[in-house]
Amino acid sequence: MCLDDNGKGLYSTGLGHGDALHVSDLDPSIPGLEVFGIQERFDDAGASFRSAATGEIYWKKASVKAGEDGEGPGRGLALDIDPRYPGFECWVAGAGIRGMFDCKGNKIADRIPSCNMGIYWDGDVLSELLNGTTIDKWDYPNAKTTRILNTADFQCRSNNGTKSNPVLSADILGDWREEVIYRTADNKELRIFSTPIPTEHRFYTLMHNPQYRLSIAWQNVGYNQPPHLGFFMGAGMSQPPKPEIVFPKK
Repeated sequence: MCLDDNGKGLYSTGLGHGDALHVSDLDPSIPGLEVFGIQERFDDAGASFRSAATGEIYWKKASVKAGEDGEGPGRGLALDIDPRYPGFECWVAGAGIRGMFDCKGNKIADRIPSCNMGIYWDGDVLSELLNGTTIDKWDYPNAKTTRILNTADFQCRSNNGTKSNPVLSADILGDWREEVIYRTADNKELRIFSTPIPTEHRFYTLMHNPQYRLSIAWQNVGYNQPPHLGFFMGAGMSQPPKPEIVFPKK
């Protein structure tokens, strides 16, 4: 369900038990924000893509029941990792929903990368893939990943078992690319990793965006999956909206 900022209910999808979901301007051809999420059951809405404001479902994918036991998709992810298709690409871990889909629900690839978190790391505006202690780049013409960083080489470990999260991923040091924080294997240190890759893009920091700042908070109080912005960021994007910056009076 979705609550308004005054605490009153806006709508309920009626789809049942979900998992982590992704909220941003996933489809820039549609005004406003969209939601991509999965339902942990076997039915015609194993994955769905809908309006964040009204709950209208634009498309959904059925999950296939393989046996009497178990549940539907365990996780889904939406990131812009392929510049050949407008908006965010969406994919699901398991439950018979195979392949990667564009923001209109069309299947665009048979193979998928990791289905955990994303991070803005290199110099372009596409997302990279953050999974466990690794950062990978999606090689979209060949439908495979290229390893950029493995923080396990620096004695770092992820958290939360199969969730495989860092301590935090966020744009905390300026620029607009994101840093990632891990614990060491002996739990004695936190280590912050920041990109060394130059970029031609100049944006306000992501923390200037209110939805993104809230996303950083929810990593530690709710479901730790990637933060998302309140505007479309990816291939073919417009210049981000200028944030409202207020300086306190002395």
